[in-house]
Amino acid sequence: MLEIKGDYLEGGGQIIRTALALSLITQKPFTIVDIRKGRKEPGLKEQHLQTVRAAAGLCNAKVEGDRLYSAELSFIPRKITNTNLEINISTAGSTALVLQSLLIACTHHNLNIHIKGGGTFNLKAPSLIYIKKVLLPLLEKMDYHVSIEVVKNGFFPKGGAEIKVRTRKTNLRPLQTTECGELKSISCFSFASDFLKKRQVAERQSQTAQKSLENFNLKTCNRYVPSICPGSGMLLTAEFDDTILGFDALGEIGKTAEQVGHEAALGLLKQINSGACMDEFMTDQILPYLALAKGTSAIKIPELTKHAETNIWLIKQFLNADFSLKNNMIYVSSRE
Repeated sequence: MLEIKGDYLEGGGQIIRTALALSLITQKPFTIVDIRKGRKEPGLKEQHLQTVRAAAGLCNAKVEGDRLYSAELSFIPRKITNTNLEINISTAGSTALVLQSLLIACTHHNLNIHIKGGGTFNLKAPSLIYIKKVLLPLLEKMDYHVSIEVVKNGFFPKGGAEIKVRTRKTNLRPLQTTECGELKSISCFSFASDFLKKRQVAERQSQTAQKSLENFNLKTCNRYVPSICPGSGMLLTAEFDDTILGFDALGEIGKTAEQVGHEAALGLLKQINSGACMDEFMTDQILPYLALAKGTSAIKIPELTKHAETNIWLIKQFLNADFSLKNNMIYVSSRE
């Protein structure tokens, strides 16, 4: 059984999510110790537990330590047999982070996932619209097709989202994204709950983003959505010939719609000006897929973050893959 240090480098929930996914694929059991050690609230949080239980539900895995604030988790996988998965999240925890693990695990399976509860816009997590508009197009380039239907959005602190996901099994192709090509379009997806319609929050977010990106013409989609509590968020994407970059921003108490729009605009501009073909948040998310693809992938990144470095360290424990970094290019070769 693999023993994984849960406090290595970045030492966060990503270690749990990636370990679960790769364990399901390789059928290698593992134990994680010192989970999220050093965090304000160490151990497993509710959203980590939901991911563990969802992964276990796919294959009737044997699990020990799956309780709130547990510092140690053991997971012994079996073959995936359940292709219709129901997940209930009782908090406003991130639906995107739960999917992060499951989408990796299910590359070789046709799967239906139904998530009730949780949030679609969360602090310290990609928004679900980021997963749909940035991650999924990149996965399609690797011949992995996933559909996500957002039945209902969820915001902090009550959550209440409803998501339907379908995966189509594939043999992942390597990804070669070393040049962006020409910039084709910039899109703005501005969301706010129906509670905020009178205050025109969605429009104010997108209008500020357009002013902050005055040299670009944005394709704007403003949407008001039903939810059980007020909330807002937005995503900006830059679509190039050969890649797509994204940056999202979250509405919070005490933060104006204008601040949300400005934050997203500055964030996207930083990604564009980096000259990289992956935004700073995508690198660590795409790495497991690159390691699973047969052949050699190459991507141009802005920098090697601690999240990415942690994921490389973890992937090597499960997969026979080589990683090399040269001049902001990551090369990933599978030797399976």
